[in-house]
Amino acid sequence: MIDLRIEDDNQARAASLAEDYDHLGRQLARRGIDIEDLVRRAMAFRVAVPSWGVGAGGTRFARFPVPGEPRDVFEKLDDCEVVFKLTRVTPGISLHIPWDRPADSAALRAYAQARGLFIDSMNSNTFQDQPGQKASYKFGSLSHTDAAVRRQAIDHSLDCLDIGVRLGARSHTVWIGDGGNFPGQVH
Repeated sequence: MIDLRIEDDNQARAASLAEDYDHLGRQLARRGIDIEDLVRRAMAFRVAVPSWGVGAGGTRFARFPVPGEPRDVFEKLDDCEVVFKLTRVTPGISLHIPWDRPADSAALRAYAQARGLFIDSMNSNTFQDQPGQKASYKFGSLSHTDAAVRRQAIDHSLDCLDIGVRLGARSHTVWIGDGGNFPGQVH
């Protein structure tokens, strides 16, 4: 369905796009820049879409859901597929745990692959307390003065790494809310 809508819109704009492209090509050529080289470079460019980019995401303090946002990680991948079809440069998805924790990593990986997507990176959320969490990140996580809080943050990050390996992720980002607003505010 979306493919047809994209194609219809592209067809409606094709003539003016070709004219503008030719004009730009001539302008760039006067400066010694080959437009086809730029196109090749642009086509090789890739960006990973963060999963929170297709939903309400969250903040340091909470999540604030909005109507129509994806209900689970599979619906997020559906939305990411639309972004990829529109841009052709976003096949990678950056997941955030615990929000995107898959019950079945193999099923999620296959679901992504069936849509021409892959899990590019994992992000561990150690900046926001989660339901049932034993210790609070209110005053930090990996740099907290309490060893139990640090241990919880480390364990969560290691868990995210394990999930990432199962999903084929190529990187892991540790998102922390540690630190202060001014010197001397924290240990």
